[in-house]
Amino acid sequence: MSAALQDVGIISESNVLNVVDRNKIRRERTKERTTLLSQSVIKDYVHEQFGLYLDGRKDRTLSMEDNRRKVITKEHISLVKEPGSEYIGHVSVNFGRTQNIGNNIYSFFVTR
Repeated sequence: MSAALQDVGIISESNVLNVVDRNKIRRERTKERTTLLSQSVIKDYVHEQFGLYLDGRKDRTLSMEDNRRKVITKEHISLVKEPGSEYIGHVSVNFGRTQNIGNNIYSFFVTR
């Protein structure tokens, strides 16, 4: 992926801000998780007893577009209240970007 971005000219040896790796994604998810836990919507739940788990599961859906099969992959995020691991719900996200994940989790708690 980074090689393709370098070919297009988005990244270069002097500008490596747009390089994508797993650790960068993990850090952004952790940052979004702490941001969500500090927002007032989630504070309705007991702060010490709320857990946000990214279980790594992906929902795969097969769809037909222009007489071709297309697999749509959505990331699965479980929302669990501790202790006792009470299941609150789950959110499925089309894109793995942390902003989309945060917005979907936020809208889940707002509509609840």
